[in-house]
Amino acid sequence: MKKLILSAVLLSLFIFGCKAGNMEEVINKKEYRLATNPKITIGFDNGSVFGSSGVNSYTGSYSIKNGSITFGNMGSTMMMGLEEDMDNETKYLSSLKESLPVKLDKDNNLLIGEYLFIPREK
Repeated sequence: MKKLILSAVLLSLFIFGCKAGNMEEVINKKEYRLATNPKITIGFDNGSVFGSSGVNSYTGSYSIKNGSITFGNMGSTMMMGLEEDMDNETKYLSSLKESLPVKLDKDNNLLIGEYLFIPREK
């Protein structure tokens, strides 16, 4: 009985550990667009993040741990745009300062905090 319980625990750790580790592999070299605003995009490349925040381009680093994504060393261009686009950009970039829950849904859409990103067609 003890062996059965130990086996079940080890199998669970293996499955959940692989799932968490695979997130970075799955999103690496991929780009996504925001479902509600395709001007906002995000892409991943070996620990680096990049995209468009609606008006400006941004870049930085990211790490995923325990179902959360954290962004660091973020920088962006500083162009002006339409007021609505600038407001959306400010809200989006501000949200990236926090550690956010991250997951993939069954359709490989990426959920980062409140944002739903759809794979971008090449």
